[in-house]
Amino acid sequence: MGAAARLTAVNDLRSRLDLAVRRSVLRTGDRVLFVDEWASTGGQALACRQLVEDAGARWAGAAVVVDAMESSADRRALDLRGVLHIRELNRR
Repeated sequence: MGAAARLTAVNDLRSRLDLAVRRSVLRTGDRVLFVDEWASTGGQALACRQLVEDAGARWAGAAVVVDAMESSADRRALDLRGVLHIRELNRR
């Protein structure tokens, strides 16, 4: 992979996940939007945010299809937006 920044995160399935980004991909001033289908703990997104910031890029926010975040503080820290909240799925 060449020169890369690496982190280990606890993902939403409560397992460990190694994340990496090539240093040549992110540059100072780049804006990054994290997109995923589901967020429960936000662990993966928080780790990605750290990689983005370590590279000198700017975090634009996180977008998910289903927001099942347990922590409102982490939701705010990620500037997370969801298409649906988990409560909406449970009503059906």
